[in-house]
Amino acid sequence: MKMTSDKRAIDKICKRRNRYEIPDWQRQPVWSRARQQELIDSILRGWKLPKFYFLKTSSDDEQQYEVVDGQQRLTSIFEFFDNKLPLSDETAAEFGCRYYKDLPPKISDEFDDYDIQFDQLEDAADEDVKLFFQRLQNGLPLTSSEKLNSIDSKLRDFVKEMTKHRFLESIPVSDRRYPPCQYR
Repeated sequence: MKMTSDKRAIDKICKRRNRYEIPDWQRQPVWSRARQQELIDSILRGWKLPKFYFLKTSSDDEQQYEVVDGQQRLTSIFEFFDNKLPLSDETAAEFGCRYYKDLPPKISDEFDDYDIQFDQLEDAADEDVKLFFQRLQNGLPLTSSEKLNSIDSKLRDFVKEMTKHRFLESIPVSDRRYPPCQYR
């Protein structure tokens, strides 16, 4: 399997969306509206997204792709571009509108020109593509405690400082991953 890195502006992908096929072995769209809105907010802020993976399925001038990884993100982008996905209340307040069609020209140009980073797969057996996809999905999501740890707060800093207390040194607790919070 051969992989090459590339990038393409969002508007080019959106206008040629018929060239990006979602294979039937992929799950259906599962992202919540809030998660989709967070993705669009990240793009509007110019933040980098994780890489997409596309399998090139044609060799002629009109390139066709199978979306190996990035389906949920791509679907969210298409929905926003088509004015079907509104911005969250917070993002709409910051950018002055709720839908793509209402973005100020400077902001819509930045959205359109935002580069999607992707790896193009070629010469790949179907089994290799599916194995690659499975391995991509093996990433560990953050536990709720790890998410909380990423928020700057005085309470978090206090708790970290307290863990260094001599009394707690005798308690055998792994520090490899933060355990999930248990709420009752």
